[in-house]
Amino acid sequence: ITSKFVQSLHPLDGNVYVTSGLHQAYHHHMRVVTTEIGDSHLIKWAGEKVRRVYRILSNTQLSTYRTSIVPEAKFEYDLSPIAMSYLEVSRNWYDYSTGLLAIIGGCFTVIGMLESSVAL
Repeated sequence: ITSKFVQSLHPLDGNVYVTSGLHQAYHHHMRVVTTEIGDSHLIKWAGEKVRRVYRILSNTQLSTYRTSIVPEAKFEYDLSPIAMSYLEVSRNWYDYSTGLLAIIGGCFTVIGMLESSVAL
């Protein structure tokens, strides 16, 4: 698991949002995505190993208000219907050799077909 992935579990931590003018406020839109993690990549969180985490994809924009409206910071959450899974699946050596032989055989067949069509 990369550090960028761990940072996406709490993307607004440590950020400071200061407006430079009057009648401005930040709007934060956060999409929450359920993420399942395989056994080999379990995250240690508060002393326990965690299988399911909630990743937050955030988007922040500065909004300008009319002078008659009081600016306010907004936090919007959107629960994603799609879940992510990180699983590590190992392949055996014979899967690689079978794939390699299939590619070589396919190339041999295509070249043979092209050669027979040109020879006519």
